[in-house]
Amino acid sequence: MIALCVGHSRRGDKGAYTSGKYSVSEWDFNRDLARRIHSILPVKSKIYDDYELKTYTSAIARLAKRLKCDGVTVAVELHFNAASPSAEGHEWLYWHTSKGGRALASILRDEMEEAYPSMISRGAKPRKSRQRGSSFLKKTHCYAVIGEPFFGTNVKEWEKINHERDKLAGIYSRALTKFSQSIPKHT
Repeated sequence: MIALCVGHSRRGDKGAYTSGKYSVSEWDFNRDLARRIHSILPVKSKIYDDYELKTYTSAIARLAKRLKCDGVTVAVELHFNAASPSAEGHEWLYWHTSKGGRALASILRDEMEEAYPSMISRGAKPRKSRQRGSSFLKKTHCYAVIGEPFFGTNVKEWEKINHERDKLAGIYSRALTKFSQSIPKHT
């Protein structure tokens, strides 16, 4: 089963906000995106949008236990980047020793590059302890990736993605389907 984890799902956390005329939180955007992915994903999936606890460490630990109990084999946590208004591009984070995580991050990167060839690809990036997103990637028992498909603080990128949410959902769905059809032995 595939877990569609909505980033910033712990109590009191909405994540970053997009810039421009129509501003939404990272959590609100990705909750909608998770529902869109779930509705078109041809393999079994479940949305996780309530991590139940307030602190990051405890919330991720609780989520990791839930994923294991539910028999999840692949988890993707949905986010978007936030930085200066000129920052741009997409990136896909995985745990540095996970061959399967690296493979999934690469498939997601490739699907995004094909669908949005004019966007800057920041690549599939390994994470180690104490780096952004490392707890989610390390603590989950299954293959895990964090998706950062655009910068919400870049008005041009945000407006493009906001008007093409179904296209972004399709990218995730195709990549997750490809990966799930050839899941490597877990490492």
